[in-house]
Amino acid sequence: MSRENNDAKNAIFAAIRQNLAASLPFDAAHRAHHTQKDADFTASVLNDFPKAALIENFRENLEFVGGKFSHVYDESEAAEVLFSIIREKNARQIAISDSPLVKKIAGYLKSSAEFIENAATDVLFESDLGVTGAQWAIAETGTLVLESESERHRLTSLVPPVHVCVLEARNIRRTLGEILEILQRDLSRTITFVTGASRTSDIELTLAIGVHGPGELHVILIDKAEETVN
Repeated sequence: MSRENNDAKNAIFAAIRQNLAASLPFDAAHRAHHTQKDADFTASVLNDFPKAALIENFRENLEFVGGKFSHVYDESEAAEVLFSIIREKNARQIAISDSPLVKKIAGYLKSSAEFIENAATDVLFESDLGVTGAQWAIAETGTLVLESESERHRLTSLVPPVHVCVLEARNIRRTLGEILEILQRDLSRTITFVTGASRTSDIELTLAIGVHGPGELHVILIDKAEETVN
């Protein structure tokens, strides 16, 4: 029995070493990406955190974790992007949150798809897309921040296989620390942080996408000319 245990232990350690070795190129790419981007971004935001720098940093980090980014300038353009996603996915049932912005954008669409606001759980599992807003975003990680007290969107963002998020450019901040300072002023019951598509890894370090949440994340950024980052 002792020999069998040792053999099993050695097999586990060997598998860990093998997978760690396989991940080295990806770890190196991650370090190189963030080291360079952090240096570039730090230099670019010394002058009052210009909105363009925040947007670009958010875009690069969102795409680095597999998110898809669209930059538009008003709600009608956002509706065009949403329509193209619906058509690409051949979506027939679309769950939307109670966000006034999301409802306004959905109102522009001429589509045969069914839009369901605040869908029940069983309906969410049958929906092709979930469309929500986000209260904040973190540029340095490409993360969306969803507050439950501001919008009923948690399950809509987590259950359907594709999550489409409409984000206003004025709500991007540089760091998690800045976001936490904002959130603690009026803390929501639930705060959801979304960084890319859902990812799950087993004990053998095999990565699976979309097992415990959406397999795709699309962010439609509305960048109105009059908006500034405070």
